Amino acid sequence: MKILLTLPSPDLAATDFLRSGNVVHDPSADSAPDDRLLDALLLHGATALIATRRPDDALLRTWAQHTTGPVHVAYAVPAGSGTGTARELPPRAHPVHPVHEFPLDGTGLDAIATALAHCERAAALARPVPAGAAPEAGGPRDVFLIGAGVVNLVTALHLADNGYRVTVVDRSPAPGTAGWEAYGCTHAGDDARMFTFTEMDNYGNQDFHGDAPDWFRHSVEKHGWLARDPETLTPQEQAWIDEFEAIPSWLARTYNADIFSLSAEAGREWTALRARFPRLFEDVVLTDDILRVYSDPAHLRASLARHRVIGAVLCELSPADLAREHPALAAAARGGTLAGGILVPGFTVNVHKFTQRAIELLTDLGGRFHWDTTVTGVRRGPDGAVTGFDSAVPVPEHAHVVASPGVHGAELLRGTPCEGLIHGVLGGWMRARNHTPALRNSLKVARRGHVTEDANVTVARDGDGREVLIVGSGYGYTGAAGEPDERQLTAMRAGVADTIERLFPDGDEPAASSHPHEGYGFKYCVRPWTTTSLGLYHCEPLGPDGSLYVVTGGHNTGGFAQSPAIARAVLASLRGEKHPMHTLYHPERYPAFTGGAGPRPGATLRPLASRA
Repeated sequence: MKILLTLPSPDLAATDFLRSGNVVHDPSADSAPDDRLLDALLLHGATALIATRRPDDALLRTWAQHTTGPVHVAYAVPAGSGTGTARELPPRAHPVHPVHEFPLDGTGLDAIATALAHCERAAALARPVPAGAAPEAGGPRDVFLIGAGVVNLVTALHLADNGYRVTVVDRSPAPGTAGWEAYGCTHAGDDARMFTFTEMDNYGNQDFHGDAPDWFRHSVEKHGWLARDPETLTPQEQAWIDEFEAIPSWLARTYNADIFSLSAEAGREWTALRARFPRLFEDVVLTDDILRVYSDPAHLRASLARHRVIGAVLCELSPADLAREHPALAAAARGGTLAGGILVPGFTVNVHKFTQRAIELLTDLGGRFHWDTTVTGVRRGPDGAVTGFDSAVPVPEHAHVVASPGVHGAELLRGTPCEGLIHGVLGGWMRARNHTPALRNSLKVARRGHVTEDANVTVARDGDGREVLIVGSGYGYTGAAGEPDERQLTAMRAGVADTIERLFPDGDEPAASSHPHEGYGFKYCVRPWTTTSLGLYHCEPLGPDGSLYVVTGGHNTGGFAQSPAIARAVLASLRGEKHPMHTLYHPERYPAFTGGAGPRPGATLRPLASRA
């Protein structure tokens, strides 16, 4: 979409608001006659206007007649009018297309950002999404799920609980029967996952006056997020990095709010899931409430403010409070490593135990599993419609198909708008003994300026029942399908080891378990990321009977956290119902907004080089 911004704002020049290339700032049009304003709208092909005043009906009518869809207008409201930024006015009855009006409370940067966000989100929510036919309406009862990571397992459980016959296939061996290198993210990563309301996050710049983060342009050993030799990156991978940096701060904030809204839904769904299937949470070391700790006082204050906004603060803790209430952290708190902490709602589980319970429950509900089973491609007809799948196990006739491909399932994305959008970002894992006094709450650790500055410390038990701590940390870009550089893996391992040493001076590595696949020492998993930090949700018709092909993925660090919300979104699609994720995570959301003005993965752009 194109947005014409006429509000005079001297502060705009110091922001990145115009970075996406499709927001045009023309303050001279703000006080110009209506015919001049209309000329500007038509010249730029604008479908949204942000102005000081509301244009008259004649201008809006003419503008709407020259567009191919709804138009949006945001304008400042006089002080004391009683109308603020919290609501959209009903669409006006203009010919051809509606005009959506949105009042602004002021003309500052916050008001402009709110208006831009409104225009972008309204366009995203208006996008039509295919819907299936529920079994009771004659639609399919079978669902074929590709991938047995935690997202698809939770999805399968929701579907089976709602009367669907589910078949799950995975290219890897049955969990626990091979070394960790044989698996995808869920089963290759260590036995730890966490839910918090901010677990899935936006990693772009959200500071109106800040710079685009260039983490992907610096190696892990230099405190960046690049785990590849830059000389080996393809033009498509360079374009992916460019797009990550191109997203303006106001849009990153918009995406972040949408991510958090879906995490809030996931929180409610986790509560319901715990009540519905208590067996799923038995003997998985379920640990409630997460302790967030910080090395930097300013970072602590900023995070506290952020969590207060979403109502996710249980209590604040000073270093003295940490030492007293969490004796396992006493040495780190008294030694100056930690500046304080926040206790927030959430929980952790040992995810390998959790997924084993899920597989058992699904089997009891009639679900079928096929391991070491690869789906090598999606077949399409001349018109692009899906006609079948290249699968070692036949897809049941008239079945819905749900794919959660992770990083290495690019063949499942061919011909979809998700193609090329998922790249890999690895994280590393190590273990430490949970000494007496033992840590009882799992942690999120923030160490500003450290090579692995964010870490999760999960309370766990190994395969022999011994108490351990699982420390996961680090970001390392591996690209579309690349392997990490050994030197960067070494730097990540050293960073995780340093975090263990700083927090738990006596936290030596535990003795080897009798379960070799548990992977003591150092291992890593590669997580599916997107440039926008939004997950991906794609849905298209699969047959005339109402069956669908659904793709979910790209959840960065939040796949486990949002899995029950993803499951609800899939269930809604199969039933022919709407869910916010269908549009908020639509793979064409960002390119539809920019209209091709910004870089896209696959384009040949400037060479990758560090910015001095």
